[in-house]
Amino acid sequence: MKNKLSKTRNGLLCLLIFLLWMPSVKAGSSTTQSCTVPAHDNVADGTSFYLSGLCNQERVNHWWAVFNMRREDWDNGFGYDDPCNLDLPLGRTFAALYLLTYSAEDYARTTSDFSGNALRWAYPYTATNAGKLQALCFKPGSSPGQWAGWAYGDRIELYIPFFYGFDVVTRAGTFLHEARHNAGKSHDGGTGCPRTASCDTTWSYEGSNMYEVLYLWWFGVDGTRTTTAIRNMALNRARAVHNSAFNTSPGFNI
Repeated sequence: MKNKLSKTRNGLLCLLIFLLWMPSVKAGSSTTQSCTVPAHDNVADGTSFYLSGLCNQERVNHWWAVFNMRREDWDNGFGYDDPCNLDLPLGRTFAALYLLTYSAEDYARTTSDFSGNALRWAYPYTATNAGKLQALCFKPGSSPGQWAGWAYGDRIELYIPFFYGFDVVTRAGTFLHEARHNAGKSHDGGTGCPRTASCDTTWSYEGSNMYEVLYLWWFGVDGTRTTTAIRNMALNRARAVHNSAFNTSPGFNI
């Protein structure tokens, strides 16, 4: 087993971890980073809804293997020893992976099944193309808080804004977005879209923004094993990316 679920909880200890967590992790070969858990609401952002689903040894083992996760990338305060703790990055990552895996009523049973609509193929596509998932405080060489994640071809780095600045379904959509990058699609629009960063020229380019919007739109309309509030979060995020991330408007409304 790559990871162990905690069998006991100490409420005071969990509170201290939440308030005082100061992980120190290696970024590259020589840089040490430190960060703290920002204020967050596991109920309001939808994370807590998925606790019973993610806290399962078989699923944890599956995600750990599929995404080439390593202890050294998720230890030192990021949650390796407590993967069911939704106040730590690993638990929040697993909550989003559960949502992504089981988005469709007839979800894909293997990571090689790309049939059906985006609700079915989003997880297999992500599992096939993401590479390694790695947790860091921030992108090396950037300012803390500047980026939520970064795709490097063979891995996806996830930073504090991803873990605590995004609701659970936006985290799921971000996995697909970054996996699309690792499959060979960079942003091709420079700063020409309304948000002036991470732009794609058109919907027909079929880049990361299109994949993210398509999945979230489907989830907002027909996502399963979820709540109405989380489906609305998906639609809100889909509209935000649709309206701001393309140089040329896609030409339809969500």
